[in-house]
Amino acid sequence: MASDIDIASNALILIGDNPISSFTEPGFGATTAANLYENTYLSALSEHPWTFALKEQYLSRLSQQPDPETNFKYAFQVPVDAVRIWAVFPHSNYTLVGDLLYSNYDKLLMRYNRKPPESELPPHFVKALEYRLAADFSVSVTEDINKHQLFERKYLSAMAMARSVDSQGKPPVAIIDSPFVDVRLSGTGYGAF
Repeated sequence: MASDIDIASNALILIGDNPISSFTEPGFGATTAANLYENTYLSALSEHPWTFALKEQYLSRLSQQPDPETNFKYAFQVPVDAVRIWAVFPHSNYTLVGDLLYSNYDKLLMRYNRKPPESELPPHFVKALEYRLAADFSVSVTEDINKHQLFERKYLSAMAMARSVDSQGKPPVAIIDSPFVDVRLSGTGYGAF
C-alpha cells in the first residue's frame, strides 16, 4: 500500500529527480513535495465522488439559529473531515456559510468526500495523483515547462481512467420513464408501439 512519501517520491522520480524518504530531508525535491503534496492530494480528491473516499453522516444540529433574513430555520455543523459535499438528504435547498450548513429541515444526512489515509487509495487513483504531483513538481524542481505539459496530459488521461474504474463500483443510474417525454414522442411515431 502507498504512503504519502511513496507517492511524492514516485512523482519526483518521474520528473528525473531523486527519491525521498521523508518530507523533512534536505534537498529541493523534498521541500517542494512537503509544500505541495497536501493541497494537491485534497484537490484531486475534490474532483470526483470517489467511492473510496465517500462518507455519509448525520449532521449535528446546532442550538443557534440562522439569522431570519436567510430564510432558513436550522444550522448544522459541517463535519471537520469533509473535503467536498456531494449530496444532502433529503434533497432540499440549503446554503453553506463557512463551516455551517443552513436548511429548513431539522435532520440532515450528508454525503461527502473525506481524506482517506494513503494506504486506502486504489492503484488507479495513486497513479493519477503521481502524475498530478509530477506536473506540479516539474515547474518548481526542473523548471521545464515541457515536462509540466507532458505530465499534465498524463494526469488528465489517468484521471479519466480512474473515474471510469471508480464508477464501475456502483450500478448505473436507471432511466425512468417520463410522461413528459412520452407525450412529446407520441406525435412523432416514436412513442406508440
